[in-house]
Amino acid sequence: MADDNSAPRRYYMPKEADFFRRLERRRRRGRIGRLFNYFSILVAGLALVALFFNVVNEAFGAIGVVNTVEPETLTAGRPLADLSKVELADILAEHIGGRLRVLIRDTISQVENARFTKATVAEIVGDEAVDPAIAGELLKAISKKRQAGLLARYADIGTLRTLVLEEVVEQQVIASFTLSEAIFNFAAIKAKIEGPILDEYKRSERLDDARVTVVRFHSWLDGDFLTTPMSSTPALAGVRTALIGSIGLMAVVIAVALPVGVGAAIYLEEYAHHGFVNRLIETNVRNLAGVPSIIYGMLGLAIFVRALAPFSSGIIFGYNFDAPSVETVIERIAPIFEGEINFDGVAISSDSAEIETGQLGAVVDTFLRFGTPSLTMQGNASVINMSNALADALDIAVETLEVRADEAHDIERRGERYRFDLPATAPISSETYAKLMASLVRINSFAPNGRTLVSAGLTLALLVLPIIIINAQEAIRAVPQSIREASYGLGATRWQTIWRQVLPAATPGIMTGTILSVSRAVGETAPLIVVGAATYLVADPTSPFSQFTALPIQIYQWTARPQGQFADIAAAAIIVLLALMLTLNGAAIFLRNRYSIRF
Repeated sequence: MADDNSAPRRYYMPKEADFFRRLERRRRRGRIGRLFNYFSILVAGLALVALFFNVVNEAFGAIGVVNTVEPETLTAGRPLADLSKVELADILAEHIGGRLRVLIRDTISQVENARFTKATVAEIVGDEAVDPAIAGELLKAISKKRQAGLLARYADIGTLRTLVLEEVVEQQVIASFTLSEAIFNFAAIKAKIEGPILDEYKRSERLDDARVTVVRFHSWLDGDFLTTPMSSTPALAGVRTALIGSIGLMAVVIAVALPVGVGAAIYLEEYAHHGFVNRLIETNVRNLAGVPSIIYGMLGLAIFVRALAPFSSGIIFGYNFDAPSVETVIERIAPIFEGEINFDGVAISSDSAEIETGQLGAVVDTFLRFGTPSLTMQGNASVINMSNALADALDIAVETLEVRADEAHDIERRGERYRFDLPATAPISSETYAKLMASLVRINSFAPNGRTLVSAGLTLALLVLPIIIINAQEAIRAVPQSIREASYGLGATRWQTIWRQVLPAATPGIMTGTILSVSRAVGETAPLIVVGAATYLVADPTSPFSQFTALPIQIYQWTARPQGQFADIAAAAIIVLLALMLTLNGAAIFLRNRYSIRF
């Protein structure tokens, strides 16, 4: 008897009524799915429109401006925009006096601040072709007219105009209104600014007279906004320093993450055996792609900022010229303690060269090596090591005091604090010692550390590295195996096949994934905050080992300020950041379409 299972199965078409009922049910589910998709697109579009409207509404609007000094009184009725660089510099020289040297230091100086007062004019401007009559002079030795001439020659006109508005005119925006309010209610806004808002400003600033120079439509986003550094006055603030910092971060991320990520992907796809270990590595890489960004920030803080501080600060390369040395610190504190400190039989003085090799030099070196640990802070390894080194340098005893939990500043932890008691034979008094410690703390608080552009870039490179590896793997995997086999058949080695056949074919996908990863890194804020991005910085980063800020940090800092005008310029900075990210995404789409290869 034949097995029933071996008998052919018979399939029957459903009856006509059942068929059309099932067909209608499938069509109904399809219509519901399409409606849901349309609804999702509509919600996403409305959210984007609301976001765009909110940002644009804040970035443009109306403002009321008060000037302490009217610009027309400085320019004989001419607008500031028509003045030349020489005329603007002359206004500064005439009205701010001694602060002119400070402006030169902050805008055009090419030497570190510690050397500024003792550098020649040629060193300050970094130009040997400067007027020979003043090239070898100290800045304080030349006239204000010549100082103004240096500003006029080496500063750009936008910077000079901003300095005049900030230092001489003292321009203040006393009120700002959004674009929608300015369009539909401009007359009421004008009356409000010229009335109660101006009266309140006079009372708060204790001014007898303050005149509104203009109530007008205003765009916070303009050319000056992109080319002006940070300022404490919203109307004069810009994103130049933050924009340069963001571009610098992108450069570091690409330089580090791209070769490492592509190299890892090549190994995993072309060389590694596809066994358990390889699968474990790939699983971990994919898991790392989902780790919160602040975790990477903590990793960067521990490794790049602290453990690798000599590298990330640039000291081992000699790039960080602001790094204080024993000689420069003693030179700075000499005027404070002249004739008061006597170490190794040598009284400290401004022209004492021998003092740097004595006990004072050892004390200063201790502070430079250990940063700025508090002398009474709760104990940890750094404080213990610092206290022992300082005691050895001073040849004194260190008394260790146990601190009860209820007496400590941090009641959650127990620790130790350290008190340095000078013996009677100490070369300085207790008062002078305390003064010396305070001076060293102030000086060393400006010592460079690992909170630099390269540290932040390396941290962001770690953040996007898993994403780049995954994208590169997918791009390499998409190259047909027949291309590899044809290359091998012609006698090419594995590396020749990878370099000349696989990588060129996978390059569009790799570059697209890299650019999209970098665009994600550009918008990150949490890791930058953890590794120490500056929230207020007016000097542009000049090397990978400089202090830095970035557009997300600048936006975060401005939105946290209580003044409404900072929210307006934050909206303008958001537009700049969105434009930067859209440019990167557009470049990724262009590369994909331009260089993609169809197999």
